[in-house]
Amino acid sequence: MQPKRAIFSEDNLSYKYMPLGDGTADVFIYKFIEEKIDDSEEGTEPSFIYDFNEFRVNVDEVTEEMIATSPLDYLNYPEVPETITLEERVSAMEEAIVDLVEVIMGD
Repeated sequence: MQPKRAIFSEDNLSYKYMPLGDGTADVFIYKFIEEKIDDSEEGTEPSFIYDFNEFRVNVDEVTEEMIATSPLDYLNYPEVPETITLEERVSAMEEAIVDLVEVIMGD
């Protein structure tokens, strides 16, 4: 998955790992890009620009310790699987239809 770009009003940590009650965790990965100063009538306010990624994982598969060791390794997580060609998809669908017909017909 490609990271997204966002502007925050506060400097962020490199990651957040938030366990949920169902055995999963929400994970946020942040890669600092730059700080900008915005001038307004109310004064100067910093903006922090980050590339970030957010995803949900099973806590048994991806632990907070794994994320903490090297957060930027997860900036593109989950990796996008290889694309399946149209021919492969059609072939798989044909096989599934044949299997379904055999089940329905009792062969």
